[in-house]
Amino acid sequence: MAKPVSESMAQTSTVTVPWAGRRGYFDLLLGASCVILIISNIGATKGVEFGPLPFELPLIGSTIVTDGGFFLFPLAYVIGDLLSEVYGFKRARRAIVASFGSAAFAALCFLLIVHLPAASFYTGQEAFASVLGPVWQIFTGSLLGYLFGQTLNAWVMVAMKKASKGRFLWLRMIVSTLVGELLDTVIFCSIAAPVLGIDTVEAFINYVLIGYIYKCLVEVILMPISYPIIGWFKRHELEYVA
Repeated sequence: MAKPVSESMAQTSTVTVPWAGRRGYFDLLLGASCVILIISNIGATKGVEFGPLPFELPLIGSTIVTDGGFFLFPLAYVIGDLLSEVYGFKRARRAIVASFGSAAFAALCFLLIVHLPAASFYTGQEAFASVLGPVWQIFTGSLLGYLFGQTLNAWVMVAMKKASKGRFLWLRMIVSTLVGELLDTVIFCSIAAPVLGIDTVEAFINYVLIGYIYKCLVEVILMPISYPIIGWFKRHELEYVA
């Protein structure tokens, strides 16, 4: 005797898709990008000088001039390359704008906090203002540099991906970083240099060259790590744009 249709349907096994309910990694990478940008901008309010070196460098001299965010900010471009390669230009641009907005909001908050009337018992107002007071200028330079530099970086990365049909990832990462970081560094240093007390042509050239060369070197040095990480995201990200 045939079973009722309803009973047959009730006994039908349900197929569970392994990745059902799992979201992609875009939000996690976006959060990391925002955090890196905000922290590096705060660190950039401190001028840093290494030297004197035991030798002279062309156009740079015997001292290396940079800022406190130098070791962190290059990671923003590593994440930017990952976003461009895995999610495409549109979503990478969305992440850039979101990071820009979060950092701008942080700068406005710091500006407001600095100008709030200090309590009579609070003795750290001068120190607080000296650290976070210039942040809005640093943020302005950083945000403009980041917005234009990262957008150019993402565009070059995706354009080269289409032209090479997805090949030569290492070359695309290097070229996009060289182009994007150049625009980013020039814009940022032009605005941040006066805030950090860099008031000579020699010191400014030092600041720009050291920042640019260092950021590009970080990209190259981290490539043995970032290359397989990008490959992992391509294999596991449901939203991967080939």
